[in-house]
Amino acid sequence: SSGGNTLLFSTYLGGSGASVAYPETGQGIALDQQGDAYVVGVTSSTNFPVLNALQPELNGFTDAFVAKLNSAGALLFSTYMGGSGVEVGNAIAVDACGAAYVAGYTYSTDFPVTAGAVQTAIGGDCDAFLFKLSPQGDLLLYATYLGGSGADTASGVAVDPSGNVFLSGWTLSSNFPVVHS
Repeated sequence: SSGGNTLLFSTYLGGSGASVAYPETGQGIALDQQGDAYVVGVTSSTNFPVLNALQPELNGFTDAFVAKLNSAGALLFSTYMGGSGVEVGNAIAVDACGAAYVAGYTYSTDFPVTAGAVQTAIGGDCDAFLFKLSPQGDLLLYATYLGGSGADTASGVAVDPSGNVFLSGWTLSSNFPVVHS
């Protein structure tokens, strides 16, 4: 509850495939205007609970996952997201319409990107990624790599009321894409 003295709901979320080498963990959470919770993280489980999934199966060693639960704790959607390598979802933000913006990193050369992506191919060992899911979680509205020839990750994401998206993270790339004004 808002006072912190009453548990409104609590749940497990995951499959049985997690290990020390390939953990299953929630990395970020966001709430929409209706009080629905969006959770992002990483899973190596082939039996992670999916519902109305954009990507219904594990595609690599680990994939990012995104799940949406209503204010009573019922699963509304849950999906894997990734290519044939390793993905980790680190952060999530939700806009006023309920679209989810997910940030993390990928080692996959076949991470699903969309037309209009800032960067359509991986630039180095691992790159940051950003993708946007529809409010129902069934449509990939936008996805891009972001990185240079070294290792790069996105660890935070925010969206303002105008729909502008902001990423934070770190880079080991001397040629990370920057824009000079």
